[in-house]
Amino acid sequence: MKCESCNKKHATVHLTEIVGTAKKERHLCEDCAQGINKQLAKIPSPTEILTSLINQVAPEINEMSKIVCPVCGLSYLEFRSHGRLGCPMDYTIFRKGLIPLLEKMHGSTQHVGKVPSMAGKELIKKNELMQLRNELNKAVEKEDYEKAAELRDRIYELSGDTNED
Repeated sequence: MKCESCNKKHATVHLTEIVGTAKKERHLCEDCAQGINKQLAKIPSPTEILTSLINQVAPEINEMSKIVCPVCGLSYLEFRSHGRLGCPMDYTIFRKGLIPLLEKMHGSTQHVGKVPSMAGKELIKKNELMQLRNELNKAVEKEDYEKAAELRDRIYELSGDTNED
C-alpha cells in the first residue's frame, strides 16, 4: 500500500483518527508521518494549557494572599479559611477578593432584602430610581435608545421631575 500523502513510498505508519462517530484511517510513509508528528507537537497538551491558566491566575492569588488588615491583623487567607472578617476595615482591605465572592454567593453586591417599615416608601423609591438609572446606563451603552427613552421617562415620573424639553 502506498503513502496517501506522497503516493511514492510504501505506507508503514497507519493512523486512525476518530472525530465524533466518524472514523478515518490514514496510511503514511515514515517521512510523511514525521511531518504530521511535528504538526501535532505544536498543539499544546492539556497539561500545558492548565499550566498556562494557572500561571495567569496565580499572580492574583499570590497578591491577595499577602494582604493583611492593618487594624485587626487578619490575612486574606485566614478570612477565606474561616469565612469571617475581623473588623469593618476588612471590607475595604479585602474588597478585590470580596466582590467576586459576594457576586458568586449572592448574585449581587448590593442588598436587595427587606426594607424597614419606617423608611419604607422613600427607600423603595430611592432604590428603584437607582436601579432604573443603572438600566438606563446599560441601555445607552448597548445603544438601545428606545428602551433608554422609556427608562428616562420612568425616572422622571418617579422622581417627580417634569422637565421635558
